[in-house]
Amino acid sequence: MAQQKTLERPIRWETEDSRERTVVVGLLADPGLPTEIAEQLAGELPGMLADQPREGMRYRFTVVSETLRRRGDARGERLIDLAAARREREGWDVAICLTDLPVHKDGHPIVAELSRDAGAALLVVPALKVLHPVEQARDVVAGLILEWATGETDEPLRRLEERVPGLHRVEPDDDDIDLRLTSSAGQLRMLAGMVRVNRPWRLVLGLRSALAAALATAAFGLVNSPVWQVSGAMSTARLWVAMVVSLAAIIGWLILNHGLWQHPGSDDPRERRRIRLYNAATLLTLAIGVLVSYLVLFAGTTLTGWFVVVPRVLSNAIGRPAGFVDHLRLAWLVCSLATIGGALGSGLESTETVRSATWGTRYRKNRIHEEQRQRSGTRSA
Repeated sequence: MAQQKTLERPIRWETEDSRERTVVVGLLADPGLPTEIAEQLAGELPGMLADQPREGMRYRFTVVSETLRRRGDARGERLIDLAAARREREGWDVAICLTDLPVHKDGHPIVAELSRDAGAALLVVPALKVLHPVEQARDVVAGLILEWATGETDEPLRRLEERVPGLHRVEPDDDDIDLRLTSSAGQLRMLAGMVRVNRPWRLVLGLRSALAAALATAAFGLVNSPVWQVSGAMSTARLWVAMVVSLAAIIGWLILNHGLWQHPGSDDPRERRRIRLYNAATLLTLAIGVLVSYLVLFAGTTLTGWFVVVPRVLSNAIGRPAGFVDHLRLAWLVCSLATIGGALGSGLESTETVRSATWGTRYRKNRIHEEQRQRSGTRSA
């Protein structure tokens, strides 16, 4: 294949039609949601970008999924360097990193960065919209590629800011960064994005021992007449309090027993802000995951109780005719008791399993860092 290069960026020419140019774009993505987004972009962007910014331009995308170990300071923008190095090694025209860890600048979430000379860019997935991140990622990545391809022209960026409200261009404080986009959504958007990346609903499958303990407790409660009597006598307010206490108990137990609460390693304000964001994401991930588990358990307990608990027997226990509402109240109380039993069962899970289910890719990054540090220490010894 013959090749022709511009002064700054390599452009491949297809031998079958010398009038068409093919730009090879490498998408280097963290496992999980970033990889899923990258795969969708690889399927949609070639048609979307065809003949842009000039007629005959074609694009081919390559997706590489691996845990990206950031280099540089805690803000993580030096993933640009990782993208640039991978671009040189793979022979891509431009490389874009999709990371799932937060990046900030002056308290504002960074959405994307671009280095034209390095042919590298960064997309921060947690800074995207929570409900439809792929749509925003598609617009941002398309804008970054066109901004890179057109050189110094700002027209693609202006069109991008018009299509995606809330994006703002800021002046980069790094000499090798030509473009930096931040979001006006603030910390709540970033926090919601981090929780979305963690996929808290998967926590149900990650805590099998806790679920088994909860099911055993629920089965015992459904056939225990004193529990029937208590459920019939308790007010709705007390049932709400019992539910909240049980959920708080299992969340607190998971955090304390498995060391999920992180502490800053220095007095650097950026480090402290980052750790606060991580802890908030951990707390919300656990809260949503545990609540999902509670609702699943409640649905199963309600159906089982309606089948197992004979209405006449339940009526004798509570001292009045039993209806469906009474079965719901029984299931409600049983679920709260079972959730506390699940907290004890969660102690049987390994810390590695719980952290992996709660922290997601962030845990894999920490594991890689620890393993590399241990290997370095072994070689030094």
